[in-house]
This record gives sequence, C-alpha cells and structure tokens, in this order.
Amino acid sequence: MKAKFIFPIFGLFVLVTFGCEKNDDNIDSNGKVELYLIDSYSRIGNSTQIDETTVITENSPLIYYSDFLSYDSSECVFELSDRAIDAIKDLEHSVHGLAFAIKANDLLIYTGYFWPGYSSASCDWVVIDPFMTSIGNKIHVRLGYPGLAQGQTIQDKRNDERIIQILKHDNKLK
Repeated sequence: MKAKFIFPIFGLFVLVTFGCEKNDDNIDSNGKVELYLIDSYSRIGNSTQIDETTVITENSPLIYYSDFLSYDSSECVFELSDRAIDAIKDLEHSVHGLAFAIKANDLLIYTGYFWPGYSSASCDWVVIDPFMTSIGNKIHVRLGYPGLAQGQTIQDKRNDERIIQILKHDNKLK
C-alpha cells in the first residue's frame, strides 16, 4: 500500500524539479540593471547634459541584465554578451549622439549618449563610443567627449550604489 503513494509522490517531485525551463532574462537576483534608448528628453541650457526629469525611455531595453556579463567599477567598463554588442552595432549612430538611460530595477539612475569617436562635436555628458565595443566586447562609460574640459564637472552616477549592489549580488562586479 505504501508503494502506491511513494511512486506518485516521487514522480511529482522529479517532474517539478526537472520539468521547469530556465529563462536567462529573469535571472534570480535582487534586481536588474538595463540600458534603454531614450525616446524623448530635454537638454539643460546650451549643453548636451540631459534633464533627467524629462526622460522617456523606450518600452524594452536595448541591453538586458543577462547581457551584462561583468562590470569593472574602477574603470567603469561593462563586459557585454555578443547579443548586446550586435544590438549596439545595429543602431544608426549620429555625430551628435544617441541618448541612452541606465536603469536599476526600472528606476532611472543616469543618462548618456552613444557618441562615436569620429565625431568632431564635443559632449559635456556621459558617453560610450559605440565603435569601441569590438575590443573585448566591452563598453567604457566615460565622462565627456573627447574628455572633461578644464574646470568642467559632470555629476558621476556610474557607480551608483543601487547598480553596484545588484551587480555584486550576482557576482558580476569586478
């Protein structure tokens, strides 16, 4: 009589344990960091600085959390999956930048631009050169292009604690 109950219970246990499929986009963690393109925004004065209170992002991320393989907080460099690198390469880039936003748990943390290194226009905001991604599948998040002018400051949120904690929790922080 016990065998009649043990086999169905064991079978149910095996089915539940091995019957579920893993979805990499819903990684088991205490959060997610994602990069979105920005649909609309305003700039502050005559600068390229983005007024983050005006930002409206696209509905879906360009780079999902599963595409962020690691982050070096001392150099502000993300290592990305091949899928993410291809997504960046497929964008239509402008010499005046393509705006993006970094979100942690769907909360806007900072904004910037994909700003190609061949641009002759300067940028006084956060930038990523989209054409440098082919070097080790990495993106370097920098302050200003071609760099910071003397006396210029940009609020640096690249190592915001909310981003760092999520990445640290999932062993993606270098």
